[in-house]
Amino acid sequence: MDLLTGFLLMGMVPAYFILQPLALARLSGRWRIAAAAPLILAIPAAGWCILAFAEESNLWPLAFIFFAPIGTLYLGTILILDLVL
Repeated sequence: MDLLTGFLLMGMVPAYFILQPLALARLSGRWRIAAAAPLILAIPAAGWCILAFAEESNLWPLAFIFFAPIGTLYLGTILILDLVL
């Protein structure tokens, strides 16, 4: 069960990179503003990852690994709500 949870959480990192542009392209109006909200955290997390990578830290992707599941679940919820409502 722990292995499945780990794979699911790690799969949310690339899923975030797919869902963010998809949500911004597909949604309009207030839904687009709601879909852009994760960028408030994603941009600083990505910046920290870039700086940590430049300093050759082996923990450079950690910030985005922690952020991506939250962002993915949020964007998935926004896209589902847009379909339903």
